[in-house]
Amino acid sequence: MLVLTGTSDLIRVIMAEVHTTNEMDCYSTYRDITTSAFTPGRNGIATNGTSNVSLVGSPASSTQRVIDTLSVYNRDTITHTLTVKFYDGSNEFILWYGSLATTEKLEYLEGVGFRVITNNGSVKTTQGNNPTSSTLSTVVLGSDVVNNNASANTIADVTGLSFSVTSGHTYYFKAIIMYSSAATSTGSRWSINGPSSPTYLSYRSLYTVGATNHTINFQNTYDAPAAANTTSLTDGNIALIEGYITASANGTVIVRFASEVSSSAITAKAGSILQYQTVI
Repeated sequence: MLVLTGTSDLIRVIMAEVHTTNEMDCYSTYRDITTSAFTPGRNGIATNGTSNVSLVGSPASSTQRVIDTLSVYNRDTITHTLTVKFYDGSNEFILWYGSLATTEKLEYLEGVGFRVITNNGSVKTTQGNNPTSSTLSTVVLGSDVVNNNASANTIADVTGLSFSVTSGHTYYFKAIIMYSSAATSTGSRWSINGPSSPTYLSYRSLYTVGATNHTINFQNTYDAPAAANTTSLTDGNIALIEGYITASANGTVIVRFASEVSSSAITAKAGSILQYQTVI
């Protein structure tokens, strides 16, 4: 619980650097409690670079201001170091200090405390000096996606199997795709694409050749391998893509696939999944 009781008490926020494009969006809600009244309140304000701003103002005399929520959202284009402080009119005490990547949010919830929400909506926890997503996020393919391009081996997006990445962060990902083939003589290939020039990229792909064998690749470039395999089951195929990526630009990582034979469909089936997690 955070409580302001003095008429000089404040909750302040400050960045370690000036903004590039946009200041951070700050919002708070609170309750003012006296012996005879209970009054809710809220405040919205933007950061001011390296100058303090008051996210929660001082209560009136004989009033306890109980803070329910604090929120600071980084809508700038770069990562910022943020400090949240309690100020009593003379002294400052740090409540939270850390980095927020672009589109990440710091929030305080009464009864929960401070936590950081990633750009994909998952909660970060701290492991050493590296804040990481506490759970895997999962995307489920909502409908079939077909690749029956008139040009053989033309790679295309599996629209719906993707996730957003932020420059400078490392992600683990794993896609498990059910797929069908128009004929046993039609092979496939499975890969990923993403923001240009990743700092690090390493993944393996595995997909069906027949009932008892498969193709397996270890890659460090997008849209690899260059060639499709030559056979599939008509139904019951599985493609697995698993690896790590460190993004050097904001963007989207997406699963990709191709059919070995012109105008012969490879179909990624609804219900296929893509899981991902921020690790650094």
